[in-house]
Amino acid sequence: MITEGLRPGTADELTNTLRRIRLLAEYYYNNCEWSDVREHETRSFLILPLLLSLGWAEQQVKIELPAGGGRADVACFSKPYHREDSECMLILESKDFATGLDYAPEQVRRYAQDFGSCRVVVVSNGYCYKAYLRSPENGFSSNPSAYLNIMRPRDRYPLDPENVGGALDLLRWLLRQSLR
Repeated sequence: MITEGLRPGTADELTNTLRRIRLLAEYYYNNCEWSDVREHETRSFLILPLLLSLGWAEQQVKIELPAGGGRADVACFSKPYHREDSECMLILESKDFATGLDYAPEQVRRYAQDFGSCRVVVVSNGYCYKAYLRSPENGFSSNPSAYLNIMRPRDRYPLDPENVGGALDLLRWLLRQSLR
């Protein structure tokens, strides 16, 4: 991630954050009823710490932002958010720990329609992440562009290794400076 512009100190922080997130995700995975780990917990304890460690400031992040006839769980902006002057770069839809990610992409794409500047949408249940990139000519891809399982990171998406990137690709798309 240093080659993507992450400062070495920030890269250390990211490594420590990923370790803490993995420990908590493994705790939830192995010791809890998955249905008890609700969406607000995955967003608060697993997703937001990752975004902050990737360079997003709290002032750039809006939670439950009205968009697309609903509320975008997490919207990240190019600079501190101001209602009249904000450029949304990333929207993330969080799900509870037990929910799969197959139905969430349509929901987050609908939110992104309100923001022409949004370059990537992400769905996550706190330990699995799928990123979908926007192309100027085709909108958001229907297949994920990158995939990360926090507990079992891989170089490529195991279900479609020929076409979908893995952990580093997904982290690169969540990295604040890569979306400028």
